[in-house]
Amino acid sequence: MQHIVQHDQLIPIIEHDGETAVNLRDLHAFLEVTTRFSDWAPRMFEYGFTEGQDYVEISLLKNEERVHGGQNRKDYAVTLDTAKEISMIQRTDKGKQARQYFIAVEKQATQPLDEIEVAERYLAELKRNRELEAQAQIDAPKAEAYDSFMDSDGTYSVGNVAKMLGTSQNKLFTELRNHGVFIGKGHMRNTPYQQYMHHFTVKAYSYTRSDGNEGTSYTTRVQPSGVDFIRKKLDVKEEVSA
Repeated sequence: MQHIVQHDQLIPIIEHDGETAVNLRDLHAFLEVTTRFSDWAPRMFEYGFTEGQDYVEISLLKNEERVHGGQNRKDYAVTLDTAKEISMIQRTDKGKQARQYFIAVEKQATQPLDEIEVAERYLAELKRNRELEAQAQIDAPKAEAYDSFMDSDGTYSVGNVAKMLGTSQNKLFTELRNHGVFIGKGHMRNTPYQQYMHHFTVKAYSYTRSDGNEGTSYTTRVQPSGVDFIRKKLDVKEEVSA
């Protein structure tokens, strides 16, 4: 059985089989991941996490919720250590904030807090939230400009990312291959290596060759997190233009 331990937290903490844990769906929502949870969760588990040790499948749906179409939804309880690692994998401010939060949760569980320490932690968290809000206001014009390049599925073409960064599509492909982000040869050329896949989406398309045989081509799309990842990886100055 699992139940919510505390409700007034940045990310809800649950108890599963007597252990402190996190509902991965809650973490997914806090991290503001654009990838669907059903696709994102298995991708996270591929980073070396073990079912039954680092995470387990759970169900938090009530019977009446199942009647209304929730019976196929999967939830996962993950350990705090797993939640911290998944947060770090995102390489975003939200990921850093989540990791620091889980560290604080662990400390709170093992150390008694006096009133002064509680107040200090509250003030520190309040300051951090204000800093994030201020940064969000600074980033708002850039985010609005980026939205003009975003497709309906929430991803960007490599060509549009190149425009954002003030370069050409071919040059960007070359740089990403040279920096070991994209595969350089073979039928998967210009698709990301597995360790960078969480910043991209690869779509497969079937086609008929001139000899009548079926072939498959792959198109790489860039997730929102991938734009900043590429900019930092290649150390280029962004030049968002309409």
